[in-house]
Amino acid sequence: MGCIGRTSCQMLLLISFLVLVALLGEVDGLPSGGSYPPTFTFNGEDWFDSWGYNRNYYGGQNGYMPNLAYETLGADQELAYSLGQQFRINYPSEVRRAVAILKFVQRWTEYGYDVDNVVMDGHAQNEWAWNADEMVHMLDESTNTIAVGDCEDMAFLCATIYLGAGIDAALVLTTSHVALLIWLPEYPNANYYWDIPDDGKGGGWIWVEATGDQNPLGWTPPDFADGDWTVFPLGFIEFTVEYTPRNPQAEDDVFVAAKVASARGLVDSVLLNYSIQGEGYSILTMTSKDSVYEATIPRQPKGTGVKFTVSATDTEGNTKELGDFQYTVGFVLEIPSILLEPMVLGLIIAGFLIIILFALLYRAHG
Repeated sequence: MGCIGRTSCQMLLLISFLVLVALLGEVDGLPSGGSYPPTFTFNGEDWFDSWGYNRNYYGGQNGYMPNLAYETLGADQELAYSLGQQFRINYPSEVRRAVAILKFVQRWTEYGYDVDNVVMDGHAQNEWAWNADEMVHMLDESTNTIAVGDCEDMAFLCATIYLGAGIDAALVLTTSHVALLIWLPEYPNANYYWDIPDDGKGGGWIWVEATGDQNPLGWTPPDFADGDWTVFPLGFIEFTVEYTPRNPQAEDDVFVAAKVASARGLVDSVLLNYSIQGEGYSILTMTSKDSVYEATIPRQPKGTGVKFTVSATDTEGNTKELGDFQYTVGFVLEIPSILLEPMVLGLIIAGFLIIILFALLYRAHG
């Protein structure tokens, strides 16, 4: 049954959220590895959380972009994701739900510079990122306490809430700003409808700008209308594929293993699609074992070319495919034995040295 009015919806959401805060105080998926307030470790240059992510710098394998989003999704989802689930219950209309989430974040957060608000071990931090659950733990509707953060903090918060509400989200990184896109092609009031390359959805992503309390949903600021930014879709937070042996022989089955995790924590199916000599695809349903999905491509005669892809679908209908992987059975890069004979090998090396010497002399006297 839908909400009977905006005030009733907001009151119901407020009550639901307060109940969630009380109930979820004992769950395992707490921010920064199991406790709140979170704990951080200083390595001499920067502060790292218990996942090993750098809270002072955005880039690289351990930077906070987009890694902090993963701390509040999947198996680690907690308050922010659960808040999104309540929005999904209270707002059956996806458009109204999306608008309500942005208004909630704008109401209960305030933009603040890190250097003015984050102090670690007595030192103000010029740059700092909070994850979504940490932001939600800061706010308290019963005492009218808001959470203070900057652009990446609000983007992480919005992303987790939208995903919990059943709306696909993608983080956006520009040279000076972090924001969010959500998949909502039916929204009528966006000034731009973006297309993320290779995601297969088309042009229905709209901008979410939570850094100002008057910014409407779907408004892409003029500074970013050129599309010159990096995007991180969050439908699947992990998807890697390995196969062994890497150079199979005629007597070898090929074992394929895929690590897959959905942002919503529910992977529906993982399929292995393989082709022999380019003659159509056979499909194998990969079976789950300790969060790894496995399947075996049967052995093939020497000289056979095999191509395969792995595709995953979650319970929200998100799909993703990795490939094309390929190998030729019996292919081994062999060096003719005659080239390994000491005399022949010595002549080859001497020839290369002579060529290099002539090249250097020519350059010196050219």
